[in-house]
Amino acid sequence: MEQVFARLERWLEPLLAALLAFITLGVFIQVVLRYLFATSFLWGEELSLFAFIWCVFLGSVVCSWRRTHFSFDIFSELLTGRTAGAQRLAVDLCVLAVTVTMAFTGWQFSQMSIARLSPALGITLLVPTIVIPLSGGLMTLVCLMDIARDCRQIWTGETPPRPTGMTNVE
Repeated sequence: MEQVFARLERWLEPLLAALLAFITLGVFIQVVLRYLFATSFLWGEELSLFAFIWCVFLGSVVCSWRRTHFSFDIFSELLTGRTAGAQRLAVDLCVLAVTVTMAFTGWQFSQMSIARLSPALGITLLVPTIVIPLSGGLMTLVCLMDIARDCRQIWTGETPPRPTGMTNVE
């Protein structure tokens, strides 16, 4: 499973870079059009917004995989062995509750969005909202792998090695 997420990360990184470039270029063009030519395209703003939504949620999957989300790490630096694993397990169980909730409620929200159309583009709002349950499901899988790693650490008392697919250095 870790190899699957390592491949997914290698696929997501260029996609996130492209989305970020699209957002930057789109907003720049909108600002130039608005202030220099007193005109704008509503669909450009909407596309930038949709790209931003996808960028945030897909980026959160990568951050979950790399374990780089914002956190208070005072206890993780003080604890070792089984107690560090227990502390991480408690945190990961809380994160699991959030990601499962995000996946289920995101799916419900996406289903409600199918019939609604975006004002400027006229496309279904499923396009920007389907990423919510998708990212919630992926983060849930990452969290389950982390929980398994935590349980191994509690059982053995040894700090598990970092998965091979992770490119971030702590």
